[in-house]
Amino acid sequence: MLATLEELADKTWFHRHGALVQELVPPQGYDLRVLVAANRALGAIYRVAAEGEWRTNIALGGTRSPVPELPLAASTLAIDAARATGTSLAGVDLLPCAEGEWTVLEVNGAVEFTREYETSGDVFAEVRSELAHAVRATFIGGAETVPVQAA
Repeated sequence: MLATLEELADKTWFHRHGALVQELVPPQGYDLRVLVAANRALGAIYRVAAEGEWRTNIALGGTRSPVPELPLAASTLAIDAARATGTSLAGVDLLPCAEGEWTVLEVNGAVEFTREYETSGDVFAEVRSELAHAVRATFIGGAETVPVQAA
């Protein structure tokens, strides 16, 4: 790895941005995307890689599978990861790494989500409500001061 970094030392982009190096987490053929809004895990899906593909990206032919019950350890880690980035709405991609444990692959700040993410109620209404509550609490000084109209 040191030789690679030395090779990059003269690259303009490297001086501007540096490089991010992470330990490989072996692909499992699936991952768990947790939808986090205003520090609450409100939905999740398993993303399953297409046949012959290790990436779980839906655009590459991966499929979504419902999450009957979001594991507490995954929910907690996803909330912590979203909070660490300072985002109010995120899709946090997790991989299982040991029995009952998860590791963060990435935090997506521009996450798309569908009804398939629902783990309890209407995921769109829950996200809207949590984000509106957070905005009221942050900018208006209290969660109960201004009602939010549904679109």
